Amino acid sequence: MYRSLRRHMVRAINESLTSGYRGGSVAVAVVCPDGAFADAPHWSPGADFYGVGGESPASRCWERRNADGTVTVVAAGVGADPEVWTVTAAPEDFDGCGLGNSMHGITWMQDVPGVVIHREPYAGHPAESVARYWQAFFERWGVSPKGEEQEGAGWVFGRGRVWFYLDAQLAETGHLLEVVLELCRSFGASARVYPYNPRTRDYDGPCAYPDFVRRPAA
Repeated sequence: MYRSLRRHMVRAINESLTSGYRGGSVAVAVVCPDGAFADAPHWSPGADFYGVGGESPASRCWERRNADGTVTVVAAGVGADPEVWTVTAAPEDFDGCGLGNSMHGITWMQDVPGVVIHREPYAGHPAESVARYWQAFFERWGVSPKGEEQEGAGWVFGRGRVWFYLDAQLAETGHLLEVVLELCRSFGASARVYPYNPRTRDYDGPCAYPDFVRRPAA
């Protein structure tokens, strides 16, 4: 596996080596099989909710489009004294919240006239145990699972499957290879390599914004 993965990475690196900006960069999607995280805690507000900013097992903000044209958003871990907020409003009312970047943006809804906000404690909520699990995973591995946009590529790896999307510039590709191999061995995952495309200034991969893999400080 090491030789095959390294060969694919070298090929992808060479494709963009002369591009100047980010020349020699490479991205790798690590796709875990169904059931790889069967023991991990899971919670969502319901089967008809989708993760805001990407469908990921580590999601902390979800939305549902209702039959009356409104949208219901559930955000977990909001505020300094964390709470779970549930808000239903017109889609345009959420425009200034920036929920794709942070679920804390839901607090902007306090300034929208007529909006009813349901708030409940985060401590002891099932969403808290999910967040705690994936935070511990990040501290151990330095990576977090990615999510696909509901209206984007269309679950290219299968909805609900855990996967990671990582990249590195030329000087750090050796470390990227080590991280990918360890993830694959530990979780029975497969790896897909994507070159950097200088024309689009992005990787030819499944989504935007891979996690940049850096070598830990000595």
